[in-house]
Amino acid sequence: MREQLIHNIINNKDIRQNLIALKNDMRDDEQLVSEELYSKLKVLLHDQDPKIRKNAALLLGCYGKTAVKSLLLNAYREEEKDFVKESYLKALSKQNVKSIINDLKAIQAELLADEHTDSKHIQAQLKILNPIILSYTTHKKKMIRLLHKNVDVILTTLPYYQFTLFEYVLHLKYKPVGQGVLVRTNSVYDLLPLRNYRDMIIPIHKCANMPKNPEVIIECFRQSNLLDLLDRLFDSNEVFYYRLSDHLREKDPKLIQAVVKGLYDLYLDKLLNVVNNYEIEIIFKELREGYVSAYLKLSTLENPRFDYRKEVISNSMQPYVAATLLELAKPYMTDHAKVLDPFVGSGITLIERCLMRPTSFALGLDIYSKGLEAAKRNTKAANLNIHYVNKDALRFVNGEMFDEIITDMPTYAQMRNKQELEKLYDTFFKRIHRLVKPDGYAFIYTSEIALVEKNLRINKGYLSLIEHYDVPRGKNQFYFFIIQVRS
Repeated sequence: MREQLIHNIINNKDIRQNLIALKNDMRDDEQLVSEELYSKLKVLLHDQDPKIRKNAALLLGCYGKTAVKSLLLNAYREEEKDFVKESYLKALSKQNVKSIINDLKAIQAELLADEHTDSKHIQAQLKILNPIILSYTTHKKKMIRLLHKNVDVILTTLPYYQFTLFEYVLHLKYKPVGQGVLVRTNSVYDLLPLRNYRDMIIPIHKCANMPKNPEVIIECFRQSNLLDLLDRLFDSNEVFYYRLSDHLREKDPKLIQAVVKGLYDLYLDKLLNVVNNYEIEIIFKELREGYVSAYLKLSTLENPRFDYRKEVISNSMQPYVAATLLELAKPYMTDHAKVLDPFVGSGITLIERCLMRPTSFALGLDIYSKGLEAAKRNTKAANLNIHYVNKDALRFVNGEMFDEIITDMPTYAQMRNKQELEKLYDTFFKRIHRLVKPDGYAFIYTSEIALVEKNLRINKGYLSLIEHYDVPRGKNQFYFFIIQVRS
């Protein structure tokens, strides 16, 4: 079939249709080798039909010949139709364009300064051109200032658990907000070591609760402090590569596309939209239905606090969640305790426990060897001394008692067997007093509240519920129990 398409193009038979069919038949990484077709495509770059020129250019991009770059670049400069120009750039994106990178930069500058060409096509061309230039250019990495003028930063937390951060930001001006805790700081680096927040985002002034209307949103950005924030935070005011991230309740690509177009016009020489290697993100969130709020995220701000998380498994807990739960349990912990996690999984909960307060001995059990291998690797990366045993927690025989149990227990979503799950909970709760010293604690995280409450009633002779926390996670409801073993 492909040979017939090439034959038809070379012999001027239904050229437009056959060009399109051949283009659609090509894989992204596939190259063409026919010399006759190559010669014909060079001629078709000058055809009167713009759609023929467009598809001829795209097919020329599939050749690995040095001359292709010059052919496409010259054709781009001569082209009058904007939608065809996009195709020349797409074809060039498949080439090694190091030798013509300065020419492409000149085109980029012309596009950014052009006030007459349809901005939709300018946006489409820049969307192709920016990543090409970025990949061949040593873009000076901007440094975030160690000290800067005050900025307001939101540390996002689990819903309703903003208070777990308060003691760490008492020295700053702070207040709880819906997404977490708003703090004012002159050094974002000082916030990096805090463990029980998820993300660090910066509210953009005048860009809160904007109606989902691109014209209104762009006008809000016009009045915003975005450029001032970038000037405060970074040591350079050169162009920033950015990504616009859609965190709306329902994805709205048309809105995002329209806003990107508006931002090009508004910040011609300051912001360039790219898909990869961006330095900052502008995040759209829909906190109220129908209204958008915009936040700045510093994508180049490296935060090593959870670098130990080298491997995850399907039910791995996010480290910031584990750190938040441990803040709740911290008043009941002691230094140099002996700690057991009987359902350790990838080790995140136990690792965070050992990082919070020193332990004299920490042991993780799991029946699944895959989870234990992940836990061992994560523990090594965290530079901790934790022991792991591939053992069923219900059959584990301990030589000595533990001060604490801390664990993320199995759930129905994982086991899919109601009877087996109930048996597991019943057996485990009966064994707690054989594992934990009198006056010790069991810190249990699960979604199976009915099974925990049932076993607290059955074993009320030696187990006392001290605290119980509801922990909403997305569409699911989890619970964290602090249980004391009676003496």
